[in-house]
Amino acid sequence: MSQMAVMRDSNRLAELETFLAVTDAGSFSAAARLRGMTPSAVSRMMTRLEQRLGAMLLKRSTRKLQVTDEGQRFARRAAEILEALAAAEREAGCGNVAGIVRIATSSAYANHILSRILGPLLREYPELTVELVIGDLVSDLYSEAIDLAVRAGPLPDSSIVARSLGRSELVDVISSAHADDPDPIHGGFSYGRRDRIWSVQTAQLKATDGNTLAMMAVHAGVRVRAGLFVVADEIAAGRLVRLDSGSPPAHEEFHVLYLGQAKALPRRVSIVLDHIVKFGRVDQPRG
Repeated sequence: MSQMAVMRDSNRLAELETFLAVTDAGSFSAAARLRGMTPSAVSRMMTRLEQRLGAMLLKRSTRKLQVTDEGQRFARRAAEILEALAAAEREAGCGNVAGIVRIATSSAYANHILSRILGPLLREYPELTVELVIGDLVSDLYSEAIDLAVRAGPLPDSSIVARSLGRSELVDVISSAHADDPDPIHGGFSYGRRDRIWSVQTAQLKATDGNTLAMMAVHAGVRVRAGLFVVADEIAAGRLVRLDSGSPPAHEEFHVLYLGQAKALPRRVSIVLDHIVKFGRVDQPRG
C-alpha cells in the first residue's frame, strides 16, 4: 500500500472519530476539546467529509448544530465500524484477551489436568472463552478450527510446533476388590496406539479414550494400563491398586501443539498456551 493510501485511510478514520465526537458533544468547540483540535480544524474536516460523501450530515447555525437524518444513519454505521475495528485489534492481540480458543485434547487430560487449571485463567480473563474438543484420536490442526492440541506419544513429522508438558508414567491398575483375581478382565484401546508401550493382552473391553478405561478399572474390575496422572487420585483413595506389569517402567511424552511461530499467535491463544505449559504438566505434583 502506498504512503498516500495509508494517509487517506488514516484521515478517513480520523473523520469518523471526529464526526462521532461532534454528534456526541453537540458542537464543534466541544468536539475540538475532546479531540485535541481547534474548532476551525473540526469544521474543515466535517466539510471535507460531507463533500466526499455528497451528503449533508450537519445543519449549522450560529446558535445550534443539528444532525440530519443522513447524519444520524452515518453516525450509527460509523460507530459500528469503529467497534469492529476495536474488536479486530483485540483479536490480534492489541487489547484485551478476548475471543474463543479451541483446544483438541483427550478426555483424560481434560478431566484430570485442564479441569484443575482453567478456572483461574477464565476468571482472570472474563472475555476469554475456551472450547474443548474431546477425543484421543489426533485432530487435524490444518483442516479443523483448532488453535491448540494436547497430544501424547510420538510427535508428528510436520510443521506443527510442540512444547513439552512432561512425561507421564504408565501403570497397570485394577480395582482393589479384584486385585487377587487370577484371570482378570483386560481393557484396552479400541484403536492401535503408535507406541508399543500400550500393547496389552487381548482386551475383552475396549474404549476410545483412556479416561473411560480408568473408570472401568474402578467400577468394573477391569485391568487396564493408564497414565499415572489419570489414576493417581483413585490409587491414593484405595479404589485402585498398582499391579506389576512384568516390564520395565514405561513413560509417555505429552506436548501441546500449534501451527506457526509463537510470537505470531493471537494473544488469546498465547495466553492459554503459556498457562497450559506452566500449570498443565502431567508430571508435576498436584494438591
